[in-house]
Amino acid sequence: MEDLGARIRQARQQRGWTLEALSQRSGLSTGFLSQVERGQSTLSIVSLSAICKALDLRIETLFSSDRPLSEAAPVVTKASQQLHIRVGASPVTYGYLTRQLPGAPVQELLIAEFPSGTEPTESTHDGEEFGYVLSGRLRLRLHDEAFALEAGDSYRVRATEPHAYSTPANSGARILMAVTQRFIDTGSAGAPPPDDAARRKESDDA
Repeated sequence: MEDLGARIRQARQQRGWTLEALSQRSGLSTGFLSQVERGQSTLSIVSLSAICKALDLRIETLFSSDRPLSEAAPVVTKASQQLHIRVGASPVTYGYLTRQLPGAPVQELLIAEFPSGTEPTESTHDGEEFGYVLSGRLRLRLHDEAFALEAGDSYRVRATEPHAYSTPANSGARILMAVTQRFIDTGSAGAPPPDDAARRKESDDA
């Protein structure tokens, strides 16, 4: 953390900024930034991102990772192949279940529960779909390929391409799903319309 803090301090001083100036640009307190620069406080990836954006630094130069960041994003990411990063000497590590999703804002986040023996049913919809296997076993079919997934594995598909899920006869699966298409517009869901008696009462009151 001392080395990381020194690099941040050097970048700040090269720009002729005070701690107050960096604080205003990053949204982080001067006290916290001072501790970071002196190696007395650990950084989360969120705080590091804010500092790097303020200083116009490439964030990937300030953390360590267990594999190259430039690897292409596969359809399925096995648990053992997930990218893990650590900021300085922080005890916290971050595991990326898939590569980043530029231009793909998540609209719905849900848990899908597939009972054992679920038969594959092909479907398509707009956007992208990301899934993380919480428990059980799932089989993903995409085009002519089939992928066997178990707890800890993740996948990402373009949902406009036909895809299907199934489970073996002896195991269901619970999947954390994030999709970029909104299936249910909960924003417009309000109270049910009043019945005839309620409408008559409203008319009488008026």
